[in-house]
Amino acid sequence: MDNQIWENLRKIRKNKNKSLKEVSNSIGINTSSLSRIETGNSPSVSFETIYNLADYYNVSLEKLATSNINEENLSDKDTDEITISREEMPYYSLAIEAKKEGLSVEDTKNLILLFRKITSEIQRRNIKDKYFDLALKAKGNGISEAEFSSMVDIMIKNKENDN
Repeated sequence: MDNQIWENLRKIRKNKNKSLKEVSNSIGINTSSLSRIETGNSPSVSFETIYNLADYYNVSLEKLATSNINEENLSDKDTDEITISREEMPYYSLAIEAKKEGLSVEDTKNLILLFRKITSEIQRRNIKDKYFDLALKAKGNGISEAEFSSMVDIMIKNKENDN
């Protein structure tokens, strides 16, 4: 992520006269983690943590990521910015890139909706059911793929003969 975010987080905290301990306790992370985040020395920061900090400071995610924060632009969240719910946090980077490319807020929301549908369909198709569990059980007991396939073929033939 851009260093602007980390610099802005520090500026906002200092502007609001909050200590590292006060902020970290409020959002549920340890003080040293918040310090590393603000200095850009944290190897990874979850979007949930960034979301919680932005919410705590009452600043939009977009402003946090793209603005040089100062007292004048800390007053309120802008109403014309792209807003993203907690559920859409994985798509935050997509929204920022869409805005950079000139997509409207509505187009960006539609793009996020499309990605959510695609993700949902992928997850739906990867649902493991009892048949999958039985195949794993067979494999775990040393039954080869060929043997398992033969067993399934035999069961299908028996079922067809019963009908």
